[in-house]
Amino acid sequence: MTGTRRPTRTAPAWDPPVTIGLLLWGVITTVQTVAQARDLPGSLNTVLSSRGLGPYTQTALGSAIGWVVVAESILSLALAIGFSVPRIRDHRMAFWVPLVAGAVSALLTLVLITAAIVADPAVLTSLEHATATATP
Repeated sequence: MTGTRRPTRTAPAWDPPVTIGLLLWGVITTVQTVAQARDLPGSLNTVLSSRGLGPYTQTALGSAIGWVVVAESILSLALAIGFSVPRIRDHRMAFWVPLVAGAVSALLTLVLITAAIVADPAVLTSLEHATATATP
């Protein structure tokens, strides 16, 4: 069987700078996420106290979830770089890789932090109280 290759399309000239810009944005947001998630119980305590929900009490769970968020964010960035750079070198469209990685990372972070918040009894009590007073 002869090896016929499909003609490759080259990426537009705007793709490499946009991809690199998105990867740099990913580095910045990952650094911010890691800084906040390393002390997730402290961050949640600040947010919940400012909302009048009292202190965050699930510190062990919050710390564990915070470190999962840290690992997930760093892994997502590493995968985005690892898949984007070869595509840029091969002149293939690459801007979508950091966009997908960022969207998946943001969704996972949202789910994990929501789980940490909902696990706190003070938040659950507040939500139950809010729904009880909201029903006519």
